[in-house]
Amino acid sequence: MKLFLLILSLFISTPVFAAVLSVSSPDVKQGEKSVEAGLSWEMDDDAEKDDAREYVLEFGYSPTTYWNTALEFATERDSSGKTDYAITAWKNTLQFIRQSETIPLSAGLRLQYEKAHIEGEADEVAARVLLRHQNDLIDARLNIGTEREIGSNADDAWEGDVRASLRYKWHDSFRPAFDYLGDTGSLDDLQEFDAQDHRAGPVIYGAFGNVSYEAGYLHGLSEGAPNHTAKLVIGYSF
Repeated sequence: MKLFLLILSLFISTPVFAAVLSVSSPDVKQGEKSVEAGLSWEMDDDAEKDDAREYVLEFGYSPTTYWNTALEFATERDSSGKTDYAITAWKNTLQFIRQSETIPLSAGLRLQYEKAHIEGEADEVAARVLLRHQNDLIDARLNIGTEREIGSNADDAWEGDVRASLRYKWHDSFRPAFDYLGDTGSLDDLQEFDAQDHRAGPVIYGAFGNVSYEAGYLHGLSEGAPNHTAKLVIGYSF
């Protein structure tokens, strides 16, 4: 617990945007409250992309059995070392299918609005379908979505987003996984694979009571992605 509080205090003092690297679950638990802090760190041969970091601090609450709402506060540090408060996001997850003996998966819809705070950047809206299937051995998740900039400085193109995670339920405290994150860029003028952002790699998930963690490494699969990405997320729910 002392280690968790130390890491959490570090993230609060230097805000983050790791939600961009998450593969979300559609499952909603009524009355659950949560706080999550995360860090992503990109390394690349290109000096203009190398050593970029993103930080996030998120607070969530589920007022009903089918609705979770969350506020996210994000900061970005570019390769030159300049750090800016980047985004305030409001995220709402609506669960409309719950896995059971007769229904093989859970499903939900994530609706998100991002307010940009960096000069020249545009606000953004996003929608993402969240799917999950789990049994005694595996926890499989798939997120498929699209996003678009709005307001001043906006690019009116819709962009595609695909994320997947396959987790092995070894133990509650240790669940090895393989994650994939794909950003297609503009769907109106789809570029070749190497011009897009695709990453994949091993991630470890786990929980000790109410405290959860995820830590992993993602390798760039395309030229448009950073060569290496590391991530760490610590969460607490009650």
